[in-house]
Amino acid sequence: MNNRLYLHLMANKEKGFALPLAVLIGLILMVTGMTMMMRAQGDQSKVIAQKARADAFRSSEVGLARVQDLLNSVRVMATVGSKCTSGDNCWEKAEVVTNPSTDLQRHLRKLVDAATPAPSCSNPNDAATLTAKIDELRGLSANKWSELGNNRYYRVVGYDYSIGTGRGVLTLEGLSRTSAATDLTKTDLNRDSDDNAASRNRVVVTIPILDSPPLAFNRTTVPALWISDGTVEDVAKFEGDVVEKVASPCNNKQDKIKKPTTDAPSPPYTAQFVGVFFPNLPPIPGSIPSAQEDLVLTSSKTFPRVDVDKATPRTINGEIVDVYEYIVNNINLSGSDKITITPGKRVVFYVRGNINGAIEHNCGTTTACTGNLQIYANNELKSTTPQICLRGSQTLQAFIFAPDYSLGKTDDGTFIGAAWGKNWGKITDCPSSSVAVAVTQTKGVEWTELIQDLKPKFPELDQIANWCEEPIDTAAGKSECNFPTASPSPSP
Repeated sequence: MNNRLYLHLMANKEKGFALPLAVLIGLILMVTGMTMMMRAQGDQSKVIAQKARADAFRSSEVGLARVQDLLNSVRVMATVGSKCTSGDNCWEKAEVVTNPSTDLQRHLRKLVDAATPAPSCSNPNDAATLTAKIDELRGLSANKWSELGNNRYYRVVGYDYSIGTGRGVLTLEGLSRTSAATDLTKTDLNRDSDDNAASRNRVVVTIPILDSPPLAFNRTTVPALWISDGTVEDVAKFEGDVVEKVASPCNNKQDKIKKPTTDAPSPPYTAQFVGVFFPNLPPIPGSIPSAQEDLVLTSSKTFPRVDVDKATPRTINGEIVDVYEYIVNNINLSGSDKITITPGKRVVFYVRGNINGAIEHNCGTTTACTGNLQIYANNELKSTTPQICLRGSQTLQAFIFAPDYSLGKTDDGTFIGAAWGKNWGKITDCPSSSVAVAVTQTKGVEWTELIQDLKPKFPELDQIANWCEEPIDTAAGKSECNFPTASPSPSP
């Protein structure tokens, strides 16, 4: 009896313990499951966030590569900023117009013209492609977002170029979204509040803009001949560098170069195409004395004229020197008549018409003298065939810059210095001598002797030197990226 009672009580006791145990185990399993779900959700959110940040960073990288490609195609735009802080030479004013009004527009016009109807020897892009890239860079200056596909975008926050450091600083943002952006002009911090997985980042990079002049512009002396239209078309020989415009296959013939018998340069003189354009002519000063204006020279004269002409102080190569300046309408001499420049005197002719005749400037034993005579011709008198024909057997040491003129030298005189113009050898009654050298560059005009810096720049983008990420709310001019003046550190 007692044994049955004991067994009954024990059975009932076990039944009361099993239920709470089952409930407890269920609770443990439920909490464990919920914890694992929450952890999985957290891991998933973390993965999504990491992917979004990575996509935004890749958008920045792709955008940066795109801007570099654009600047490599239109390198002159790497030497101006995206916004105009002073003047009109910047991306937002960059366009190809029929009548350009700024230096940048004039350069872009020439760049596109050189690519018409086919790409030039210095740029593989045709005119339409160049124009499109110029327009794209101008569009980037507006700071709006540009599409990269797959809901990824980039925008240029700013680009600044410093002549002093020789580098461009590009600030650019990348954006990644799960859905397409509806307004590409919105740049505020809350623009992506409709997309929980959107990510945005900002990078700042420095790009060294190197000046990489070709051989003809990498000497201390000015190239002997620079013509903008075609090649030398007669028997002329030049003892100096010759810069011409050539078409495909883009090879300059070297038979026009005569090697010096003494003082031969290393590397030797060459004929080449460089792909840059004439600089602007120096402006005619408004302070030239009236007796030195509107000259028409038809007979022999010596300049400066004693007790008549007055010199004007000018700064050349950091030094204040006296320069005799003249506005000349025409020079038209015949027979033995010639214009003579006194050695040791600095003379500048601003020519408005044509030159035909003999000009003598023989430095002899006078040192640092070749560049003392400079002639700048602008065809202000609107000749339909502007031309400069140098005649006679005398010595002329000078620099001549006449962008719109046909140039030529006949007879057996010596011309030491440089001549820049539209073409050479197209003046019918001014054929080159088959014996005398047309222009000699040896001991010629130094770049530092010119009254204005006329040496063109040859910008070339180097590899990214510095790379930095900063908050997207960084105010303009308050960048947190403090780059050294010169750093070899590469981009990641």
